[in-house]
Amino acid sequence: MDKKRSLILLTCTLLLGGLLLAAGLATAATSSPTATPEPAAHTDRAGLDASWSSGWVPITAGSSIVFNHNLGGDPNNYAVDLWFRDTDGLFGINRRGYGEIEVNGQWIGAHWQNLTSNTVTVVRGTDDGSADLVRVTVWEQTTTPDYDSGWTAIAPGETVTFSHSLGITATDLSVRLWFSGTARGIHHFGLGGLEISGIQSQMVGAHWFNLTDNTVQVTRNADDTDIEQVRVTVNEPPAPDYDSLVALGDWASLSVGQGHVFAHNLNWPPELLLVRAECRSPADGIHQRFAGGFHGETGFQGADTRDLTANTVTLFRWPQDTVCPEARITVWKQASRVYVPVVMKNYPPVVETELAHDDGTMDSTTSYEIGKGYAVCFSPPGGSATLVRARYYLQDPRPIEVHVWSADAHADLITPFQADLTLDGWNDVDLSAYNLTVNGDFCVGFLHLEDYRPTLGVDTTAPVDDQSYEIDGAYWELQGYDAMIRAVVTGP
Repeated sequence: MDKKRSLILLTCTLLLGGLLLAAGLATAATSSPTATPEPAAHTDRAGLDASWSSGWVPITAGSSIVFNHNLGGDPNNYAVDLWFRDTDGLFGINRRGYGEIEVNGQWIGAHWQNLTSNTVTVVRGTDDGSADLVRVTVWEQTTTPDYDSGWTAIAPGETVTFSHSLGITATDLSVRLWFSGTARGIHHFGLGGLEISGIQSQMVGAHWFNLTDNTVQVTRNADDTDIEQVRVTVNEPPAPDYDSLVALGDWASLSVGQGHVFAHNLNWPPELLLVRAECRSPADGIHQRFAGGFHGETGFQGADTRDLTANTVTLFRWPQDTVCPEARITVWKQASRVYVPVVMKNYPPVVETELAHDDGTMDSTTSYEIGKGYAVCFSPPGGSATLVRARYYLQDPRPIEVHVWSADAHADLITPFQADLTLDGWNDVDLSAYNLTVNGDFCVGFLHLEDYRPTLGVDTTAPVDDQSYEIDGAYWELQGYDAMIRAVVTGP
């Protein structure tokens, strides 16, 4: 796929979903699950080829959504990545409560289940307050796992040792764990372990632990009814773009009841980051026990991933935790991709699509005099779309005059206005109040309010899409680069 002609599904803003982290601690925690494309060389950084994403979709507490990914292949060759977004709380893009958590009769978080050739279902807990939006991505596996246990029967309360016999240092390996059962199909309900309170509490779910150079263990909890089989794959993935073990020189020590901020500094859209988190303890070795958080007789245990941004991610250790004294975060950058979302529900979700010509890497910058500026032109998907946001990649940010023009006559489609932008990197400008539906090619850009400030990032890497212009009054001059200006649309 041409790296430039990409539609990146976003919404207002990875355990390495399915394949590398389908069982990840980069998963979730307690009341609120909450989270620029690069050259094609990074498309398969983690041995995955993303082919479908829902984008950010609203989901009400206690409901489920059946997503139709329509890949039509073998679900055993799929990878699934589920993130949450907290729109009104503290957790941002997160996996707090991944696999779900029960706290005194209240169900928090979300999980996926019933993965088939063409669909996957996402379920949000009945009392959850922070998975206001969910984003599920399904990939087809592009490489054969270094080790694949196949579907293996496991009894309640049983621990199975899988001998992958790769002889590779454990910290260079990635583990994927999937569940299968009659009621939920292929699923991730109870990933990491889940205690259900009552007259007599029940321990359900499963987790992996004690990863070594040659083995890894899986325990199915004693009261579990949904996991009849488990499947474990072990891979030696490509080197990550960020590895806290390398950056910090050791496993990071986590303080009980506090979040540890890992600065990966990749300056990459969080939707295009694959994130994997693991804990290490004397009892469980390298593991993902209580991934996403846990509540039971032993208190609030485990850890969850939250506040994933373009440059940082936080791992929060729960207040009574005993299993995650040390942790490691690895992050892979992925390239832009075309996503085709289809959602089956009793109302149409709002799915946002980001239109981009640049590849996300700033190769240079450009700037102009007061009253002059830049524009990038786009074709709305399906010929018609509603414009909701403009995005500008700036250095030395300053106020700008925001414009939306028709591509043919260069006529203003909205009244230009001043936006006070403050970020080095991507700045979003909300245009939703204009309720502007474009029925043909249109252009998004800005004019300078100060000589040569800010500077605009440009992508000079071939191929160039020939849609970027320098503007001097009525004169528009086509440029030999892709300016880093984007448009986010919904619809048609």
